[in-house]
Amino acid sequence: MTDRYTHIIPYCALPSAKKQLQHLDKYPWRYMISPSRPGRSWTGTGYAIDNGAWICHKHGLEFQPAPFLADLERYGDGADFIVIPDKVEDAGETHRMARSWIKRLEKYRLVFVAQDGMKVQELEQYVQDGIGIFIGGSTEWKLKSIKPISDLCIEHDVICHVGRVNTKRRVNLCIAGGAHSFDGSGMARFEDTARLITDYMILLEHDLFPRNFDNIKRRYIHHD
Repeated sequence: MTDRYTHIIPYCALPSAKKQLQHLDKYPWRYMISPSRPGRSWTGTGYAIDNGAWICHKHGLEFQPAPFLADLERYGDGADFIVIPDKVEDAGETHRMARSWIKRLEKYRLVFVAQDGMKVQELEQYVQDGIGIFIGGSTEWKLKSIKPISDLCIEHDVICHVGRVNTKRRVNLCIAGGAHSFDGSGMARFEDTARLITDYMILLEHDLFPRNFDNIKRRYIHHD
């Protein structure tokens, strides 16, 4: 079993304005690219690929595979990990979709989205096959699930990633729980959030984490 991670890796959505970038550029942020990002073309390094299910859910749409598959074709080989298509707030359908997609995506490093009500035991089938866990779901369920799901992922040496992390409190909960990484869109959307969380990551790095985390990069993410 691995130890708790000695560095947490932050991802954010792609920013749409330079005022956010001027803050984000102070820290080695990685990016979560989604089919819903502003503008379809993107060039860069240090990223994971989201599936776009959250935006479909917000707009009352069924999952749209075409833009997700287009991103895989163009960016998949360089991605840190790929988020398996899921159904927001529907545990049963998320399991069904995973069974359909995992074989199709088997050449990539994958994470399965945990939804409200899923038990740790349900997730063992994925981590045993080397698939990480993306903690989604409602805010209350997500935050109380970080520690037990991180424990499971640490035991099986796979990624535990937490979605929708846009505050210092949630960053702290990810660190305390043992999560490997997190992402949020607030840093891309709001200048104050970009400044606040970037400054906090710099402070954490100074107080807790060494700048050199080559061991974590070697095991979990592509070299840039």
